[in-house]
Amino acid sequence: MIKKVLKVLENGLMVMRLNSGILLVGVLVFAFPLLFLWVTQGFLITASNNIETIEKKRVNNMHFAYSSALKNHFTIEQLDAMTTDLLSSNSNPDVKSVRIINRDETGYKIITGNKKEESGTYLATTSLLYNLAFSENNDFLILNYIVDNNRTWHIYSRVKVGNDFMYIFTLHDFSIQDKTLTSRIQKSYFGLTWIFVFLIALAYWLYKQTNWQKNHSILEKQLEERDLFSNMIAHEFRSPLTAIKGYSSFLQESKTLSPEEVRFASNISNSASRLVVLVNDFLEVARLQSGKLKIEKSEIDLRDVLTSVTSDLKIMAEEKNLSLTYVTNKKPVMISTDGARMTQVLTNIISNSIKYTNSGEVVVECEDTPGEIILKVKDTGTGISAEDQQKLFAPFTRVGGVDQSSVIGTGLGMWITKQLVTLLDGKIGVESIKGVGTHVVIQFRT
Repeated sequence: MIKKVLKVLENGLMVMRLNSGILLVGVLVFAFPLLFLWVTQGFLITASNNIETIEKKRVNNMHFAYSSALKNHFTIEQLDAMTTDLLSSNSNPDVKSVRIINRDETGYKIITGNKKEESGTYLATTSLLYNLAFSENNDFLILNYIVDNNRTWHIYSRVKVGNDFMYIFTLHDFSIQDKTLTSRIQKSYFGLTWIFVFLIALAYWLYKQTNWQKNHSILEKQLEERDLFSNMIAHEFRSPLTAIKGYSSFLQESKTLSPEEVRFASNISNSASRLVVLVNDFLEVARLQSGKLKIEKSEIDLRDVLTSVTSDLKIMAEEKNLSLTYVTNKKPVMISTDGARMTQVLTNIISNSIKYTNSGEVVVECEDTPGEIILKVKDTGTGISAEDQQKLFAPFTRVGGVDQSSVIGTGLGMWITKQLVTLLDGKIGVESIKGVGTHVVIQFRT
C-alpha cells in the first residue's frame, strides 16, 4: 500500500516537473484563495475585537462623564442637557435609554433620564441587571445579550455622592453598527469571490498559453521537418526531370522516328516542363517561408530589366499571335532593388498576362513620379471577376476562367510574386473587368 502511494506521489512530481504550468495553476487556484481567505478571516476577527474594545471604552467614558457630573452636583436641567447631547450625537447611535436612579426610604427613584415621563417615579423591575446592581457591590457591570438577533448591552455603574449612592443605567442597541460591519464583511467576501474567479480565469489562461506554446513548438518542428522533406524531394526530382527533358528533346529532333513517336516525345517534354515548373515553385515557396531568400539591393536602371524581360517573352507572345510592347521611358528610371528578383516578378506577371490573353495585346508601362515608381502590365485577356480578384494572390489558386489544362502552372506564381514584391518594399494590386482585360499595378517608393 505504501509503495503504491509513493509511486503515485513520484508520478505526480514527475508530471509537475515536466509541466511546470500545472504547478503554477495549482498555486493560483488553491493556494492563493486559501491564503486570501485566511488573511481576510484573521483581519475580520481582529477588526471585530478592536471594535468591541473601542465600544467598551466609549460607554465607559460616557458613564464616567455622568459620574463626574453627579459628583459635581449637576442639577437635573444640566443632566438632562447632557442626555440630550448624548442621544443627538452621531457618535452614539447605539444609546437607546439613560436612567439615573437614587435610593430613598420608599425605594429606587428615577431622578432623570431620556424619558421625561419616568422622572420622579419609582423603579419596579425584576430585571437581572437591576437585581445584580442593587444586590452586590458592583461599581460597573456590562450585561451582554441578544434581543431579536441584535446585540444589546445593559450597562450599570454606581457612584458615591456624599453618603449616598447614585446609579446610572444605560441601554445600548448595536444593530446599526452590526449591520454596517456585516455589510462590509459581505463586500469583502464578495471581493474575495471575484479575486478567486479572476485567479481561476488567469490560471486557465496560463494553462492555455503553456499548452499553446507547447503545441506551437511541436507545430514549428513539424513544419520544419516538412520543409526539409519537401526540399529534399524537390531537389531529387530536379535532376531526373532535367535528364527526361533533354532526352525527349533529342527524340523530337530524331529523323528516324515516326510522326506519332515524335508526338509522344513532345508530350513527354511538356509533362517534364510542367513538373520542372512545379519543383521550382515549391523550392521558391520553401525559401520564402523559411526566410532564407536573400535580397541584395543595388542601384539599377529599371528600363534595362523591362527591356530584357519583354524581349525574352516576345517569342511566347508571338506563339499566340499577341503583341507584347514595352512603352520605353526616355529618361533613366533609377531604383534601389534586387535586379534578379525584379526580373522574376516582371517575368511572372507578364507571362501570366500572355497565358490568359487569347487575342489582342500586352502592354508594359513604367511611370516615374516624384517619390514613387509605378509599373503597369495591361492585357486584353479574359479579365478577372471581383470574386476571383479577392483570391488572386492566394497559394494554389488559378483564376481567369480559361481552360486550366491548357495552361502550365501550379497556382503559386502570383503568391510568390506578391511575397517578392513585399520583400522589395513594394505593393501589388490588380484592376480588372471580366471580359475586358486586366491591369496589374506595382508601386515602389523611392
